[in-house]
Amino acid sequence: MKGATLDMRRGKQCADCGQRFGLDAMFCPFDGGALAIGEWTDATDPLIGQTVDGRYSVVKLVGEGGMGKVYEVRHLALDRAFAMKALRRDLAGEGDLSDRFIQEAKTTASVRHPNIVSITDFGRLGDGVPYFVMELLVGETLAKVLKAGGPIPAARAVRIIRQVAGALGAAHAAGIVHRDMKPENVFLVGGLAGGVPSDDVRVVDFGAAKILGSSRLTKTGIVFGTPHYMSPEQASGTPVDHRADVYALGIIMYEMFTGRVPFEADTYMGVLTQHMFVAPVPPSQISAAARELGALEEITLRALEKKPEDRYASMADLVAAIDEVVTFEVDGRVSVAPRLDGSPPSRRSQSPPYRLADALELPSLEEIRVASDSRAPRQPPRVLLWLALASVVVGLAVVVAFALRSTTSSQTATAAVVSPPPPAPASAPPPPASAPPLSTAETSTSAAPSALPRPPVAAQAAPKGAPAVLPAKKTSTKCDPEDPFCRH
Repeated sequence: MKGATLDMRRGKQCADCGQRFGLDAMFCPFDGGALAIGEWTDATDPLIGQTVDGRYSVVKLVGEGGMGKVYEVRHLALDRAFAMKALRRDLAGEGDLSDRFIQEAKTTASVRHPNIVSITDFGRLGDGVPYFVMELLVGETLAKVLKAGGPIPAARAVRIIRQVAGALGAAHAAGIVHRDMKPENVFLVGGLAGGVPSDDVRVVDFGAAKILGSSRLTKTGIVFGTPHYMSPEQASGTPVDHRADVYALGIIMYEMFTGRVPFEADTYMGVLTQHMFVAPVPPSQISAAARELGALEEITLRALEKKPEDRYASMADLVAAIDEVVTFEVDGRVSVAPRLDGSPPSRRSQSPPYRLADALELPSLEEIRVASDSRAPRQPPRVLLWLALASVVVGLAVVVAFALRSTTSSQTATAAVVSPPPPAPASAPPPPASAPPLSTAETSTSAAPSALPRPPVAAQAAPKGAPAVLPAKKTSTKCDPEDPFCRH
């Protein structure tokens, strides 16, 4: 095989599907399985040493990922090195996936920005596998820098962040959402300028997650992507927009400032569960160097808000917030304001109402324990608050019950007083004929209760043979001044 090499390559491989990935990968994006380190040779790749479309000579394999392989090629007419990315053969046979691969590449190529990798050509291999050609990037990925050196100085980090945000903002303006932002997709080209790294950023792999998420290789219940940088809405299976990239950039900022990602777990679903339900620990509590971040910590945490509407609305807003608090000095260092607008850092709730998508498996008991442990420091104040509220409610209930009881007793007593006397039994002897009829005043005085006026009593039929006694008829508004029941 002409031009083939026998160089040994190291990477990671999925034990379930056999797919190979770079050393920086932790989980298989297709089935969520943990990856193991493996070795293989470039000579096993039949494309190495071949000429593609009569223009590109394939020199060597330089990278491999979930979507395909990246080769170094040389343009025969221009005698210039380029990079060629070819879709994986097993994916190329899936319906319209090949056409979508080319379309996404064309869309990305239409976005002109100095920090987006430049795509120059398209085509298909002899077996129909699509490919595109882009500038060959010489340097290292941000992932490699983080793995080698831990936290990045604030001045260098801010320069990188501003360039990444600029590239993503340009893509968003063209209607493109990256969906899989991570340090592996941030390439740092350039060298040293006066002993200081001169980072020229290129963002790569636009649209990969969108294409591969619909692939048959993606296991049911798995959201394609890199879990450590996935937004809560992606993890829960809900629709996403450009603010998912804001969240992913917030994760990258957190890692650059602290040397670690905010959420880690032993399983794919364990990481996603924390993205949805667990608040990130402030960087200043993770790294000593991060204690000098000032307002940059607040900006990072706002980018990591669980609800998209609580994050920065655009990359331009995020960059504006950074420029508001950061000042570059003559010697290249930066000074950072202690906080935004002189106000204390935001402490919005990080517990959204998102739920797992129906297609996702439920979290394990261990994952629930991790989430509970992470929230433990917030529970005591809530317990005290609920106890206080419960005391108030119980007190109100006692007062209301006492008031109701008093009212009921009063009504009962009143009813007993004002109830009319029972009618005389039918067998009662008639009053003596010689008894004279009572006067109006005497009737009122003797019949009324001592405390309340007596209600009117209906006339009763007198027994046969007895004189009829009718209710007293009020004939005058005047009454005896000594009458205690007179109301006039």
